[in-house]
Amino acid sequence: MRRNLLKIGIMAFLLASTVAYASPKGDMQFLGFSDEIISDVMESINENDEYADEEEAIDAAIAANPANEEADEATYLQEQLVELANTRSIRADLSDRSEEIKEKIDGYWTRMNPPSSEPGLSDELRSQILAGMREALALNGYTIVQLELLDLPEGSVQDRFRAVVRVTKPLKTRNSYKEIQQNLVEIKQICNQAATIEGRAYLSELTTFVAENPRNKYYYEKTILKY
Repeated sequence: MRRNLLKIGIMAFLLASTVAYASPKGDMQFLGFSDEIISDVMESINENDEYADEEEAIDAAIAANPANEEADEATYLQEQLVELANTRSIRADLSDRSEEIKEKIDGYWTRMNPPSSEPGLSDELRSQILAGMREALALNGYTIVQLELLDLPEGSVQDRFRAVVRVTKPLKTRNSYKEIQQNLVEIKQICNQAATIEGRAYLSELTTFVAENPRNKYYYEKTILKY
């Protein structure tokens, strides 16, 4: 280790202090270094000179024919694109769905960013739907714990309401879980029918239905995922 450090130090000194016509070997002999040290240093200097010659040859070849460098870069870029396609499961035999995907994305943002001039649903319509849902639930034996019609989040198309429906009903069977699950299906149907006016459904997919177990106050939920 110490010998390598010594060799590096000598080379740095020679490169910094020797003039163009001076001999590094003669300088080391004058300074009193051993033949072994001189031999190692001269060998390292010669190796560095060989590396410099190789780099100069490469640079000269590129300067003489720059098209080779451009071809190499194009090949490398093509390899990158092929690898990217492999990671995204894109193959030449698959159909191009880029336009279809773009249309779906554009349609989504159109729905999420409606024109600001579009009017919302009226309070009269809200009252009509609430009254219809209350009446229909009561006729089917449900006690309403919570019933609300809320506006959709800002930025959504305000053409529907988000309902929160929480009800309870005396259970008739020992299998309370199965019965409550059936009640949830019935509640969803009742509310959808009551909130459909002239063929238009006004409950959004964000609507939540909750049925409580009157025996232990456990509750179960269902949502409208899609129509």
